[in-house]
Amino acid sequence: MEPIYHWKYILKTKKKLNAVSSRREFEGALLRAGEGFGCLHPWPELGDPCLDDLLGELRGDEVVSNMARGSWRMMLVDGAAREAGDSLIDSVMQYIPQSHATLTEYSVEAVEESVHRGYRVIKLKGDPTFKDHLNHLEAMARNWPHLGWRIDFNEVLTAEQTVTLCELFSDELRDRIDFLEDPCPWNRTDWSRIRKISGLRLARDRGSHRLENGEDILVVKPVRGDLRAGALEGRQVVVTSNMDHPLGQCFAAYMAGKIAKEGVNLATGGLQTHELFEADEFTERLGCAGPEFNSPGGTGLGFDDLLEKLPWKRLS
Repeated sequence: MEPIYHWKYILKTKKKLNAVSSRREFEGALLRAGEGFGCLHPWPELGDPCLDDLLGELRGDEVVSNMARGSWRMMLVDGAAREAGDSLIDSVMQYIPQSHATLTEYSVEAVEESVHRGYRVIKLKGDPTFKDHLNHLEAMARNWPHLGWRIDFNEVLTAEQTVTLCELFSDELRDRIDFLEDPCPWNRTDWSRIRKISGLRLARDRGSHRLENGEDILVVKPVRGDLRAGALEGRQVVVTSNMDHPLGQCFAAYMAGKIAKEGVNLATGGLQTHELFEADEFTERLGCAGPEFNSPGGTGLGFDDLLEKLPWKRLS
């Protein structure tokens, strides 16, 4: 087994990213084994092990968590391409789906900028006060009737709060909502009731690799689970990044393109998240965020020169 090296980083956010985290700094680690590079970016607020525990898994003899396994898989895929001198992103570029704009604020200015960049789907981060912004959202939906809307609550509502909120939606807004993502903790009875009362589609991210019959919207983050085309047949698949380092973002984009090339019908994804964080040399390689993904250049997942000059430290 190749020795593993790591480099810890901190991504600083411009604004609060979701309803479950008030942090502005997010620690992760880039990994290196042989010629391959990977990324570890846990969200303890969402149930992930902390970074040091994940690094401990990789340091030991047994890798048990999905995230540690995903980072190891990323290193293997990336390393094979680098050894062959191939670009993973370029190999699937024509299959990478367009992305929605991920907005952390309900402002006209943010939506205007997203429309200017060519986005046709907007993803908003919802919270328990979302109903207070409803008139604002209704006005934006009327102003841009071509836009679709996705609202991600990270399970911060109860089932009753979700039903109450949905009853406040106008028919016009309801028609333009693509789906609600994780509005409340999943429960078969509750979610069926919400669907029936609201007429809206619900998408599962947390636990989405264990969808049941009748749940057809699968939100997947490739670093959290191995994606195989056969297992995704008949689902509406939305591939997103883990809101992590640009290297991890590129892995999500590559895997999205790969399964699309293999015949999976992908919906608009969520692969453009680097501008949620303060700019650095890595984010700048991905360029201005828009619906189309940009290759960072280089072999494997890219960033060759930036990765080589990092002060790597061996896990021990």
